[in-house]
Amino acid sequence: MVRGDRRESLNLRVPPDLKRQVEEYADETGISINAAACILLAEALRVEWRRKA
Repeated sequence: MVRGDRRESLNLRVPPDLKRQVEEYADETGISINAAACILLAEALRVEWRRKA
C-alpha cells in the first residue's frame, strides 16, 4: 500500500488524539502510518527504560 493512501490506517484501538498524533508524524516524516506508530512506540519505550534505570 502506498503511503498516504486513504485505505491506510492505524490498525490499533487507540484514542483519537493519539491516532491523530501518529498520522501527523507520518505525514511530517513521509513514512507510513504503521511505521510511524512503531517509531513513536520505540522512542516511548526508550524513554521509559531510561527513566527506570
